[in-house]
Amino acid sequence: MKFYVTTAIAYVNDRPGLHHAYEFTGADALVRFHRQRGDEVFFLTGTDENATKNEEAARSAGMETRAFVDRNAAEFRRLCDAWNISYDRFMRTSDADHIHGVQEFVRRWVANDDVYLATYEGWYCSRCEAFYEESDLKDGRCEFHPSNPDAIQRVSEENYFFRLTKYADRLKALYAADPDFTVPDIRRNEVLGWLDRGLRDISVSRGRNLKWGIPFPDHPEHTVYVWFDALINYVTGVGFASDDALFKKWWPADVHIVGKDISRFHCIYWPAMLMAAGVELPKRVFVHGFLEYRGQRLSKSSGNMIDPFASSEQWGVDGARYLVLREAPFEKDSPVSPETLDARFNADLANGLGNLVARSLAMAERYCASTVPSGSHSGEAERAVAAEAERALAAHDAAARDLHFGDALAAIFALVDAANKHYARTEPWQLAKDPARRAELEGALYAGLEAVRIIAYLLWPYMPTVASTIARQLGVPDPAVAPFAEVSGWGLLVPGAPLHAGPALFPRLDRPATP
Repeated sequence: MKFYVTTAIAYVNDRPGLHHAYEFTGADALVRFHRQRGDEVFFLTGTDENATKNEEAARSAGMETRAFVDRNAAEFRRLCDAWNISYDRFMRTSDADHIHGVQEFVRRWVANDDVYLATYEGWYCSRCEAFYEESDLKDGRCEFHPSNPDAIQRVSEENYFFRLTKYADRLKALYAADPDFTVPDIRRNEVLGWLDRGLRDISVSRGRNLKWGIPFPDHPEHTVYVWFDALINYVTGVGFASDDALFKKWWPADVHIVGKDISRFHCIYWPAMLMAAGVELPKRVFVHGFLEYRGQRLSKSSGNMIDPFASSEQWGVDGARYLVLREAPFEKDSPVSPETLDARFNADLANGLGNLVARSLAMAERYCASTVPSGSHSGEAERAVAAEAERALAAHDAAARDLHFGDALAAIFALVDAANKHYARTEPWQLAKDPARRAELEGALYAGLEAVRIIAYLLWPYMPTVASTIARQLGVPDPAVAPFAEVSGWGLLVPGAPLHAGPALFPRLDRPATP
């Protein structure tokens, strides 16, 4: 089965923040989950580079616009690499195939009589680079930039418009037939509210003779409005207008992963744009929540930032990946701070997972000469751990498929907790004192080690390096390549096989994190 995943491309006028790492990591977890389950996956992410603000920012920095976007795009690619994001293409909207594809896309609208020239007069947020209606503003300010009253401007300019109103009924029919086109429910209901209030035709060009941007076909004095240019990357990134075989293979996308501040573009404008161009719609748009810090959304515009590069050093890459997805469920807004992430690290990773792996291998070393013990004894305690593993597998997969990564990780760590409690209940260190209870000792250790093995395979989409390390210590196939159906059953450790203890996976943090 093929599976195509995209993130919203990052705006290069911004510098990378933890909120970018959060979205990239959620998408990467979904991608790795599907790869592990045997799907052929294409993962597209990248940078949005054709905005007016980039030209202005470059000028302020005393740089050529190309040099400016090249420098900033490199920072986002560095972020992806630092957080072990397994993208298949890092898309840049200044790429030649994207520019060609955008112009072909717009030509299809023109041929379909979906574009006309008119004067736009209304509200425009320079921070969002988005046009808004009066009803979208809160106390005269942009909802997403309330601390910057100068962001909202009254503008009047001659632009090309897209006949969005022509597609209002088709959009309503889309949501009636497929309510899960946009998830979660709160975001779909928001979209339905916009549709119920009525749509207006929207500007798809900027007409200020900008030097930076994609020229509007046959009208180079205009550039394609950045939001429409950016959305089209989801098809140009897989060959639209440049590689028909590639496009046929991967389109439509299975899921677009975007933040809630851009849901209108992805859940109303984008499907209408595709309808007008005669291109099949994606299957789903998942709208994730915001990370909040000190009572505000994490963002450059608010000055409320947590450095993602420092975070990956502070907690380790796999630790940071786990923390953002566990502490901040993907489907809703979540407060985070270095202090709460530090506490979660110590509780879940140091005291929970790290302790379980270390004690399992240490007891196997002490009592079984660092080999897998016999699993022939299976009493009530061992059967309870096996049942918990089965529950974890089912609960994890159900949650992960819906991008509810907080719940998916909670299911895994329920098994971590069950395995630690299993040792507390069976007390292998006491069983070891009585030679007559040798079978019980080995059965207790075998169940704990089997739980660790299944935990490693389940953790791979979120913590790939740690999962592979645990697999090496257990002497089992690497989660990156092992067919999941063949390694996810209970009782697959081979008695007598060597085990290899290693250093602590997650040394406890004794001081507050300061990323």
